[in-house]
Amino acid sequence: MLHIAVCDDNEAMVFQVENAIDRFFSSHCVDCKIQTYQVSENLRYDLQDGMYFDLFLLDIEMPGIGGMDIAKVVYDTMPAAKIIFITSHLEYAISAYEFSVFRYIPKTIIDEKLPLALEDFYKLYRLERNEFYTIEVKNHVEQIPYREILYILKDGKYAIFHLAEGKIRSVRKTLAHVFEEINKKYFYFADRGCIVNLANVEGMDDTEIFLADDQRITISKANVPDFKTTMLCFWREQI
Repeated sequence: MLHIAVCDDNEAMVFQVENAIDRFFSSHCVDCKIQTYQVSENLRYDLQDGMYFDLFLLDIEMPGIGGMDIAKVVYDTMPAAKIIFITSHLEYAISAYEFSVFRYIPKTIIDEKLPLALEDFYKLYRLERNEFYTIEVKNHVEQIPYREILYILKDGKYAIFHLAEGKIRSVRKTLAHVFEEINKKYFYFADRGCIVNLANVEGMDDTEIFLADDQRITISKANVPDFKTTMLCFWREQI
């Protein structure tokens, strides 16, 4: 299910945008949950509480916290989410470039342009949605780019994600379950208790695998030959 946030201090505009989104995704047989806000502070509070959205449709100029402020929060915490500014102030487009805003739609032609923007978003969403692993803990949701995962270790009933820059995340799932969810050819069971991201392997010897950020993990001698073969095949594919 897609999670979409609409934020505009104009009630009529919120209603118009919400209806357009509902019509579009209903016609595409896609389930979506639309959360609307007329007070931008309420959206910011929800984001701080861990609420996640796939798509944001924001006005730029609003009382208190503007669309630019919300865009910065989204950019910092939800790298996969997309932002569409629906605004009468396109002069802000250059300033918002750093937040990777997906589209700008003038309010005067919203009926014409919004369906096209939603179509482009959904095409991109279907391509990108498998490039992140989503961890849910209570009401907090975090997306981890696969490229940042170095390796995943078993720790009792938990799978511990070791990420770039020394970050660590955990999820209460078996390694086998996590491996099935990721379903990417560059993740490999290097040992019974360890999944390795081949894209981040820099080398190995007879006992250890060398990863980015100067991290190392131990591998059993019995698994070394198979891992070497797999690693060499992966490297050849990258040439």
